[in-house]
Amino acid sequence: MSSSQILSVIKWRDLVLNLVIKEMKIRYMGAMLGFVWSLGNPLVVTLTYYVVFTYIMPNNQDRFALHLVTGVVHWMLLAQALSQSSEWLIGNSNLIRKMRFPRILLPLSCAITLLVLWAGAMLIYAGLFVFLGGVVTRAFLWYPIILISFIALVMGAGLTLSVLQITVRDAKHFTDVCVPLLFWLTPIVWMTSSVPAPIAEVIVFNPLTPFFNGFNDILHSGIAPAASTVALCLALGATSLAIGLTVFKRLETQVEFL
Repeated sequence: MSSSQILSVIKWRDLVLNLVIKEMKIRYMGAMLGFVWSLGNPLVVTLTYYVVFTYIMPNNQDRFALHLVTGVVHWMLLAQALSQSSEWLIGNSNLIRKMRFPRILLPLSCAITLLVLWAGAMLIYAGLFVFLGGVVTRAFLWYPIILISFIALVMGAGLTLSVLQITVRDAKHFTDVCVPLLFWLTPIVWMTSSVPAPIAEVIVFNPLTPFFNGFNDILHSGIAPAASTVALCLALGATSLAIGLTVFKRLETQVEFL
């Protein structure tokens, strides 16, 4: 983000906070357990994968359930962001017509809401980490670098899609079709080391591969990711965010005509 955009966020921080609170209230309006429901899905998913790949369809790979859950919990953030990004602007069209404020605050507040809810999933994951066979090592020091780069990648893609949805109404449907396909091209239900060489040469072009390999190295294998993996994650995250901000800035005037 540019210095002017950062200053705008600071100036309008109260609006961002109110938008986040509004999103949380709308999401759980009328629900007796409220935020607690956000913990239910990751907990059920984690225990389901553990039971299936430990007792029903045991996999001979080392702590495969941990590898799988590690990938799925991070995939949740990406999938939800891409799915919801089409509503980041269109869903707030009434507010856009009524108020003058930096439009970047809308996707920012939605992204913060998503991260808050995803933090609940990570709490479940952390609580079950040792149960799944995880071991805390010095490699954890690399996790924030990979995670921040991943969030930048997700945010950049979300920004781009949120604006494209205004001009290309098929963008959401295209995203809904491609995201499940991308899931199977990402090392989540399989490990990169177990893939035949011809297939590995193809999936290496998946921009998500270095991130999920990095998560697996740190959280499953307990080793530091390769320097090339870290560098690639940083580059991809920065590039995605830069593209997203550029697209948003250039097409921001179209937001006014929602």
